[in-house]
Amino acid sequence: YTQSLLLYAYQASASALTEALQAHGHKAIRPKHGAVFANIDRWGTRPSILAERAGIGKAAMGELIDELEGLGYVRREADPSDRRAKLVVATDAALEVTDIVHEFNRHMEAQYRELVGEEAYRTLRAALRAIAPRDEMQPRLPPNP
Repeated sequence: YTQSLLLYAYQASASALTEALQAHGHKAIRPKHGAVFANIDRWGTRPSILAERAGIGKAAMGELIDELEGLGYVRREADPSDRRAKLVVATDAALEVTDIVHEFNRHMEAQYRELVGEEAYRTLRAALRAIAPRDEMQPRLPPNP
């Protein structure tokens, strides 16, 4: 089934990414943390927005934020637009993780192109976009200059 193939492809990619992060000293980062890293804005994001973007509950997102805050990857700050609200802000360590992920993704994209050929690669990308349309397909924290 296609669902199984998509799952297996994701699992292989997530495992390889975890290994790459560990090789760069980020031994505590797991695939589940991508729910935060992939959805946080450079200037910070409210936890409720992170949960909505990730498609998970606020409590589950809160646990991920607590874990990443304890590990030094994010911090909570007052939202300047509403003192009652908090923003989750990426630390330098999180930005380093993001840079590693971007480099990993560039490498994986090149491997996919080599494995299946340019035409099949473009067809695959188009098919995946049709199956999983999202406006937020790009990571929110661009690589550091």
